Amino acid sequence: MGKQSRIKKERKTQIQEGEKSPKEEKQISFGWEKFLKTIIFWGASIALLTPLIYSSKYYFPFVGPKSLYFMFFCQVIFFAWLILALYDKKYRPKMNTVILAFGLFLFFMTVSSVFGVDPSRSFWSKFERMSGLLMWLNMAGFILAVSSTLKNVDEWKKIFFVSLGVAFFVSLFGILERLGVKAVTFSDRMGVTLGNTSFLGSYLVFNFFIAVYLFFQEKKNLILKISLGFVAVLAVVAIFLQEARAALGVCFGGVLLIGVLYLAFKVKNKGVRLGGKVALVLGSLAVVVSVILVYLPNNPVHNLFGKMATEGRFANWEIAQKGFLERPFFGWGPETYDILFPKYFNPCLFTQKCGGEFWFDRTHNIILDTLVGTGAFGFLAYLGIFFALIWVLRKKYFKDKTIDFWTFAVFIALPVAYFIQNLTVFDMVGSLMMFSLVLAFVAFLAVWGSQKKNENRYIPKSKWPMVMALIFGFLVIYYFSYKPWQLDKGVILAVQNQYQNDRLQAYQKCLMTSSLGKYQITDFFSDFSQNIVQNNLEKAPKEDLIREIEAVAKLSEERKKDSPLDYRITLKLAQIYNTYVLLDPSKIDLAEQYGKEAMSQSPNNQQSYWVLAQTELYKQNIEEANKLAQQAIDLEPGVLKSYQIASQVAAISGNQEKAIEIAKKAVEINPDWLKDFSILPQSQATSAESLTK
Repeated sequence: MGKQSRIKKERKTQIQEGEKSPKEEKQISFGWEKFLKTIIFWGASIALLTPLIYSSKYYFPFVGPKSLYFMFFCQVIFFAWLILALYDKKYRPKMNTVILAFGLFLFFMTVSSVFGVDPSRSFWSKFERMSGLLMWLNMAGFILAVSSTLKNVDEWKKIFFVSLGVAFFVSLFGILERLGVKAVTFSDRMGVTLGNTSFLGSYLVFNFFIAVYLFFQEKKNLILKISLGFVAVLAVVAIFLQEARAALGVCFGGVLLIGVLYLAFKVKNKGVRLGGKVALVLGSLAVVVSVILVYLPNNPVHNLFGKMATEGRFANWEIAQKGFLERPFFGWGPETYDILFPKYFNPCLFTQKCGGEFWFDRTHNIILDTLVGTGAFGFLAYLGIFFALIWVLRKKYFKDKTIDFWTFAVFIALPVAYFIQNLTVFDMVGSLMMFSLVLAFVAFLAVWGSQKKNENRYIPKSKWPMVMALIFGFLVIYYFSYKPWQLDKGVILAVQNQYQNDRLQAYQKCLMTSSLGKYQITDFFSDFSQNIVQNNLEKAPKEDLIREIEAVAKLSEERKKDSPLDYRITLKLAQIYNTYVLLDPSKIDLAEQYGKEAMSQSPNNQQSYWVLAQTELYKQNIEEANKLAQQAIDLEPGVLKSYQIASQVAAISGNQEKAIEIAKKAVEINPDWLKDFSILPQSQATSAESLTK
């Protein structure tokens, strides 16, 4: 038998056994590969539309819809990439410094979440923030998928152009909003679709530097180069008009850093290069020293920062420092600062001097946020991500020579600017998304040029890995995107129910849908139902009001079991049962129980004394009620509400003279408070000064 005949016979046998020719295998490979790569590229591109996502039909409409939208596309592209990686080695991540550093931080974040004070809260976060472990796991999926799939710089430029296109509209809307155009005004805190000027600034900082990078990469198309410069300038103008001061400062600081790097490493003159290196070292030391001085009281840097922010920022930082020292190694767990915060509460926070804000779930400082959430190990790992970025870029520019100066300089300046800005603000989905994109790009650069060509064609030998990946992907999307999306929308629909039975059933249904934000949602439902009861005490049937308050009391009791250390839940239960007492006096013991527990959890918080004073008043313990009200004043004499409550307690207990005396003391401290006391004369002939004599 000849050779040709033998080949034909073997091929006939292969066809009969269901095998495919190399040509057919290549076609199958190409089809699947192209399809999955298309999903990843377009999924990542569409994910970058996140800042434009907004709907008033959702709970926290500026955050929840954006975060769920971004996480959905992270999950889609991750599982598309996973199928690629299962069958083709060239799509598997090449271990590099950036991936390893991010993975190490994610490991410590997971450890802190598991062994923290509330693992559920650390994992899920809440709709107001959406930056718990779940978000970071999605970011990891995004980084792995995009960095392992996009194999050349041209593909990355396309992704960057999509980001700049979105940033162009965000910048334009931000400028129009400041000019008073109502059509692009979504919040009284400005920030267009991002809902806050700081969050807008954080997002645009990334895109400013990306525009600068592409500007220097463009060599041929003058119109495109001018357009990129225009987008960069537009972003800065929007940041300036929106008064995002930290973002504006780091944009200029980043440009200055690029300039110093240019003098140090790009200029040919040795003397200039030496001067640039000296400036780089001295500038770096100055920044590090300034950051340290911000935390140390009674120095010019600290005092200047206090004038730019408020004394409340320092009070908040002091609380964080105490919390870190209590759990220094692995922290309290991500997203748990609102458990730590009341424990070391500073009474000053109720005053205007300290900003008047008395609930904080963030320190507004990336160093302290990370130390409190993940401890020293997590913080060092987080810093490691930034060092990894610098290490890779330095190596690729100086040693491997696979990137140009502008790639090296811009993507060093960008993370430095981002980190410094986060000393005054905190991350939301817009900045986390852009941070993921930058990490993915530098992870790609780390292995760019070292990939092996024609490494393992895509030839699936079994469909089961693909089937399992698809099933697992479906379950992940269902439980971590679709169900939270149902909950996000359901919260608003629940309180819109006009009929009590439907509303209370909707409460239960919402909290059974997903664990995302369950504490905050329960608090929201409790406030809503308490208002209904308090506003209808003389109007609605008593049994209906009892049913309403009983329902939210049970929900709050369930949350209390989930998170016994949460002061806010304890305080809310004390308030609920104080309202319940108006309908059923037998609930007074529960009100007192939770009031005393609230005081033990946050002994320096005036709210603990206010709520317990109300309970003691209901119990006819007049002396104890007056004592608690006075203790609240003693904690911090500059709080109006403490005087109001103390005056009311005295008046209700029948001591009108004491009620007037307390009101007069308040007006002595601040004459502007005269209008807040109906018990005092309010006529024009009676001045605040005469009352204080």
